[in-house]
Amino acid sequence: MADYKADRSKVSVDVAGGIIPGEFNGKLNRTDEVVGRRITLHDGNSTCQREELLIPPHATDMLRDLSAILRRFEDQRLPETRDLMILFTVRFRLGGTFHAQFEAARSFAWAKLCVERRLPVVLVQHQPGLSGYAEGKPHVHMLIFARELHDSNFLGFTPLLKGSPKVTLAAEWAAWPDRNA
Repeated sequence: MADYKADRSKVSVDVAGGIIPGEFNGKLNRTDEVVGRRITLHDGNSTCQREELLIPPHATDMLRDLSAILRRFEDQRLPETRDLMILFTVRFRLGGTFHAQFEAARSFAWAKLCVERRLPVVLVQHQPGLSGYAEGKPHVHMLIFARELHDSNFLGFTPLLKGSPKVTLAAEWAAWPDRNA
């Protein structure tokens, strides 16, 4: 998924992340393609375990549909957008239940991103061992929109972009009570 450069900052928990820019290696990044690359894998031969869109509590219900919010974001995209989305991936130990892992990531994303920061998030869960393509730890990608959602409008960029989103979110994830699902 060559659409961003990983943040290599050292943190105390098993996470990955980085900023998905508006343009990467000379190619325009679009939100529908960024999300789609994580939902449909291996040239369309497999898909993620589970996906879900979370929107802030005061956002309009019209944006609860993934394609609708992606279209809205692109319609309100600013010219020369530098930061499109934030990718934050949390990894889990092998042997845990898939639904408990997803719910741990979901509750974190809802509280810390949607409610506290007004950021919509697309959650994408992968279970590499099930796909037959790769070994690896179960994980959930959080594709976080870089702009705050107010009702039906994307307004200012999130303050998470002022530093390393990975470092900030990793510290919050480390303190999250359900992260060891």
